[in-house]
Amino acid sequence: MTRIRVAQMLVAPALMALVIQPTGRARADAVTDWNVVAINATAVPPNSILQSRVLATVHGAIYDAVRAVDQKSAAHAVDLKGPAGTSLDAAVAAAAHGVLVHLAPNEKPALDAALNTALSKIADGGSKTDGISIGSQVAEKLVALRSGDRADQKVGFTAQAGLGFYQLTPPHSAAPILPQWGGVTPFVVRSRSGLEFKGPPPHGSAEFVRDFDEVRSLGARNSTTRTADQTAAAIFWTVQTAVPWHAAARAASAARNLSIAENAKVFALLSMATADSQIVGFEEKYKRSHWRPITAIRAATNGDPTWEPLLVTPPHPDYPSAHAMFSGAAEAVLRAFFGSDEVNVSVTFPGPFGVMRRYGSFSEMTREVDNARVWGGIHFRSADKDGSDVGRKIGEIAVRDFPKPQTN
Repeated sequence: MTRIRVAQMLVAPALMALVIQPTGRARADAVTDWNVVAINATAVPPNSILQSRVLATVHGAIYDAVRAVDQKSAAHAVDLKGPAGTSLDAAVAAAAHGVLVHLAPNEKPALDAALNTALSKIADGGSKTDGISIGSQVAEKLVALRSGDRADQKVGFTAQAGLGFYQLTPPHSAAPILPQWGGVTPFVVRSRSGLEFKGPPPHGSAEFVRDFDEVRSLGARNSTTRTADQTAAAIFWTVQTAVPWHAAARAASAARNLSIAENAKVFALLSMATADSQIVGFEEKYKRSHWRPITAIRAATNGDPTWEPLLVTPPHPDYPSAHAMFSGAAEAVLRAFFGSDEVNVSVTFPGPFGVMRRYGSFSEMTREVDNARVWGGIHFRSADKDGSDVGRKIGEIAVRDFPKPQTN
């Protein structure tokens, strides 16, 4: 299933530059083309949380641009109407480009080149001009709407002393990232009701001991119980979480020959549900402020003060796992939209030579994420399981409520 050609750099800090390439890309349209452009434009720095907000905004704009042209569904955030005959491809390209140049300004040369390439394939004339106009208007309005979502709010964090509380983690003792993210305006989730978390198991409980012993053994840098395939999976899932999941959505779309309008909807659903999963998850992270395995294992009376995880621990609290929440939300959206758990997708990280994973179902991907974060030594099992469970609920809410937006 897996081939490993991975340098030691892959178990270095998660904030390194990444090169990622899905394998076996099939049929594409303007939506999936710009999905790939957006993924690439947000690859540096490799932060799945920040990337999720950009992707949700991009695909929200694409959805509303398509809807403005075909008038076959309700608007999400920007309710416009394009003239008859407006080019869908031009509207999608202008909408995506308009959002990305605002939210990923350092990538403007590459984004401009992508726009020029896309527009060069469309015949000149009123249809093209109208499409560019509609897409640009949608992008401008949606960027303005999201500008007040509190993503850049300044929030401090002070670690609490004592057993069970998050502490800065070695080797870098980096300041915790994004303590403000729980206050960001969600895209589709309008209430936290029904999204309650169980919370980490109490210190010393049987469940805590099971979690502790599992990650101590399987997640250790020099573990003798972790298999080669488990090591590969742990390394692979240091990838930005959107990359495999959006690749899976593109594969499922191609297999089912979706229309451009269907693609606009599924990628909006996927992007918004997963973005909201990170918002809900980070609110819980900083509310619980639960310690990471490296802190617990080194502090325990029966622990190991020299224990090291396979992966470098990300600089934010353990519970819940953001990767698991993202994956649960993505799984729920894609299973509901496609009416099936089946997918056939391969992703290599980093491309073209790295760890390649092949998946036959969306649920298989989520299960592997839950496991991989333990195998990497950076999460307790409860943080993964509870994270993916609540993530699925967020995905279900998105499918139920979209396109009605959250309001600032």
